Amino acid sequence: MSTSTATQQPAPLSIIRRLLARHPVAAFLVMAYTVSFAFTLTPIRAQLDILPPELPLWGSLGTIFGVALPAFLVIAAMHGQAGVRDLARRCLRWRIGARWYLLTLLGLPTGVVVCASVIFGLAPLNALVDKWPLLFTVVAPELLVRIVLFNLAEEIGWTGFSQARLQDRHGPLKACVIVEVPFALWHLPDVMIETGSGLAQLPLALGLLGVLAISQLFGRVVIMWLYNNTKHSVLLVGLFHASFNTTTGAFGRTFIPGWSDGSVLLIASGVVAVAAVLMVVLTRGRLSYKPNQVSQTADATPTKD
Repeated sequence: MSTSTATQQPAPLSIIRRLLARHPVAAFLVMAYTVSFAFTLTPIRAQLDILPPELPLWGSLGTIFGVALPAFLVIAAMHGQAGVRDLARRCLRWRIGARWYLLTLLGLPTGVVVCASVIFGLAPLNALVDKWPLLFTVVAPELLVRIVLFNLAEEIGWTGFSQARLQDRHGPLKACVIVEVPFALWHLPDVMIETGSGLAQLPLALGLLGVLAISQLFGRVVIMWLYNNTKHSVLLVGLFHASFNTTTGAFGRTFIPGWSDGSVLLIASGVVAVAAVLMVVLTRGRLSYKPNQVSQTADATPTKD
């Protein structure tokens, strides 16, 4: 009797896998918040404080193990090896045409320079002419670090898993709005750390997060459009994310006046917002989405989420 009972009892791993497969979005968010937030705890941050403040190692590890890894775990539970291979292929998809690389990497900094030149005169252009070698010695290294250690891992979870899945169910625009809510909340610890806010200042931090969420929503729209136009390349949307962060970081700090007062962030956010509105209008809200080109494992397993 004991032998037969033992064989009939489901293995713990099977129970966990079924739970992940039945509630994929909820499972992803629980893991993302739990693991990522754990890396923001003061003792852990102190031990991992070995990179520049704007590129914290604890933030990188929190993103890799708190966003990218949960996405693969949930996909594995839902679709097995086929799903993991599909997500991995989308993460490494690079054969998509040189024009998309140029647009992804140079579009935003070019737009920022043009807008900044209108505001500050020729100072940004003069700085580019005089200090152009810094593009390769300062800007390019930060871009590389961001894409390898931060933004690709971030977009594996938020675009490759969450946004792509919700787009297939609800359409591209609604997917952007739905994902932005948990995506913004995921940044709450960063906002509190950067502003030095404690629990007593939580309402203020949430207010700042709300403002940030509006800017992020435009970014999610641009990312969705890029994803749909680049054969579902998570790599390219990760490059765009890294380009935005580098433009408002090393690039703006080096070439754009007023970087320290947040002018570059406002300009870059404005450029992204204008681009997002144009994409919505020109594509009539479809953001180049073609339902017949969804991922091959998109709906292989019925789930509740």
